[in-house]
Amino acid sequence: MIHTRIFPVDMTTDECFSQKLFDLARTSPRTRDVAIFCASQLVWLMVGFAIGPSFPLSLMLAPILFLPWGVSLVLSQWVKRPRPFHQEHYKPLIHLFVETSSFPSSHATVAFALVAAFVGDVRVWPFMLLGAILVALGRVAVGVHYASDVVVGALIGFGLGYVMNIAFTLFGLAFFAYV
Repeated sequence: MIHTRIFPVDMTTDECFSQKLFDLARTSPRTRDVAIFCASQLVWLMVGFAIGPSFPLSLMLAPILFLPWGVSLVLSQWVKRPRPFHQEHYKPLIHLFVETSSFPSSHATVAFALVAAFVGDVRVWPFMLLGAILVALGRVAVGVHYASDVVVGALIGFGLGYVMNIAFTLFGLAFFAYV
């Protein structure tokens, strides 16, 4: 059964936008598949591209990704916001292998930390930004996050990733210089 919803007066803008994006993703098999790809696989393609065949690059990229991801996980355990599909009682378009709380989105955190890692490389940075935006929208479209979850995840990922990238640059270890 497809969940449909008429927006009540007390529904927040965040919930309303998130529900509309989820409904849009379910309008056709094609939009559903695109949303699932963006929500589930795209971030791993971005990580694979960032690392490439170089093991030293993966060592440099690890702290830029893991610090923001760790902060996201700690915040998630502290806030414990229910996922939209639990709160609104519908089936999301993807299955979560690990059930964590909704806020903030770890996928958005990692995707935007990748954007921060490439901020100095004008050839790659715009593509990473586009990919990160698609990951964030995908997580909302498949029904596993509210829009505010991915916005805060993006701020954490880019903010901490950018600070770490600056720190690496100060020590002559700019990630993008080795790509």
